[in-house]
Amino acid sequence: MNSNRSTGVAILGLGTIGSAVARLINQRGASIGELYGLDLKVTRILERGPERAARADLPRDLVTTSLDEILSDDGVSVVVETLGGESPAADWIEASLKAGKHVVTANKEALSKNFDRLQRAAHQSGSALLFEASVGGGIPLLVSYRQILAANQITSLRGIVNGTTNYILSQMTTAGATFDDALAQAQELGYAEPDPTADVEGFDAVYKLSILASIMAGTHIHPDSIERTGITGVTPDDIASASAGGEVIKLLGQATLIGGAVKASVGPERVSADNLLAHVRDNYNAVELVGDSVGPVVLSGQGAGPDPTASAILSDIVEALTSGASSNVPWKV
Repeated sequence: MNSNRSTGVAILGLGTIGSAVARLINQRGASIGELYGLDLKVTRILERGPERAARADLPRDLVTTSLDEILSDDGVSVVVETLGGESPAADWIEASLKAGKHVVTANKEALSKNFDRLQRAAHQSGSALLFEASVGGGIPLLVSYRQILAANQITSLRGIVNGTTNYILSQMTTAGATFDDALAQAQELGYAEPDPTADVEGFDAVYKLSILASIMAGTHIHPDSIERTGITGVTPDDIASASAGGEVIKLLGQATLIGGAVKASVGPERVSADNLLAHVRDNYNAVELVGDSVGPVVLSGQGAGPDPTASAILSDIVEALTSGASSNVPWKV
């Protein structure tokens, strides 16, 4: 007889990431029950139709087209948002929080553009809003960030936060590939979307930096306020010139807290070969946080792909259910 606490999870959007989350919940369900006493199950799916349920090995009757049906379901404790884009995702995240549901999301665009109001909704409702997968893929970056914040003022952060562009630049550096060839390889591997604009023009990195900088500053740093340059202008000659100088080119997100104000930017930068970030290759990410007491802390791991993202989402689901709103980042409401 199963004595674990029955816990329902609703997934909004059963695309590549949503399907990976559902499969991972099924695979890890028994071990989660043993470790945490949770009988974790996907009980609702928000989709236009039932066809996608099959791709995640889920019953078709779990699919609904009504968000209200999910929010009124007392058996749903956690809403996982994997729709992408700002609208309607941001409004649906807020509505879920106000309905008393914990929310887990990987949606950096919705978060970065609406960070203040979503944080306010989480803190006022007493629900958890967790988004580990929105920055750094499978890296336990934000949970470490929250722990560091308890004893430190973060004064700066710097890092590689987009796995797609890092893969492209790595191929251009190590294999002599052109930008177009490296992009095509990234698309074949699933690191880049058919329309790669968000990645190669730096928008994705800006969204992620906005989230990190907002947590650092304790106030919303909107992505529109961040200087942005993509990698489409990086040429083989630029790569060769950097190499001749003992450097590599990386797309870096950087933010510095000076006198209570944040200066933030995203763009291709030359990095000395003796710097740790120079050796972060392919779809890996790495972020260096500098605290006033702890000093520099570097976290690295896979930053692109459905499996690392699903791993981070499942970890957030478990944290939301075991720690609740105490998992939220500090925020003034």
